[in-house]
Amino acid sequence: MNGTDFWHIVAVTNRTARYQRYRAEDLEYHLSKLSSELIIEFDILFHKLVYQADIGDVYGAGCLLHQDYMSDDGFLYFRYWLVSMGQAAYEEALRNPDSIAMLDIVHDRDGRPDVSDEDYCYAIYKAYEKVTGRRITDAPREREPTNLAEPAWFDWGYYTHEVMEEKFPTLWQNYLASQLDKAAARKVFTVSSEGISGEG
Repeated sequence: MNGTDFWHIVAVTNRTARYQRYRAEDLEYHLSKLSSELIIEFDILFHKLVYQADIGDVYGAGCLLHQDYMSDDGFLYFRYWLVSMGQAAYEEALRNPDSIAMLDIVHDRDGRPDVSDEDYCYAIYKAYEKVTGRRITDAPREREPTNLAEPAWFDWGYYTHEVMEEKFPTLWQNYLASQLDKAAARKVFTVSSEGISGEG
């Protein structure tokens, strides 16, 4: 499976899933039609893309959407969601994370962006188990890439309110500056002059 095949499956899933919350279910359905070898290759490509999105500015943009710092798991599930949005959205987000503001983002009942999809990854595992009766973690991984560059280390403390407003002007305007009580919004969104707070 190559990148074109991978993104085609993601695109088909996005077309057939009636709502975002059904994407994982539809992905499992489409993958379960493939051979076990192709499911493994899809899984390898998926995790490669998730790994490549481990970028400080992607993290900062995600924090603005979450209105809080993201834990390690939270950032991981955010990157799952980013891949699920499709090739154009993913690639542009890596070039310009502020472009995420232009995506068709689903919001929950409280008006908060729903930008986390832990189940999208599990759909791959479920499809493999459905096809083989075995767990994907027990499958041979000879094709797994070993030459990936380590993601650049980033300092959470770098992402202050001032940096966020400058780097992500559209996200800032849409998800923080537009709130009537900006002082209260800043308190809810735990970023200070010392950067994003919290531990992974």
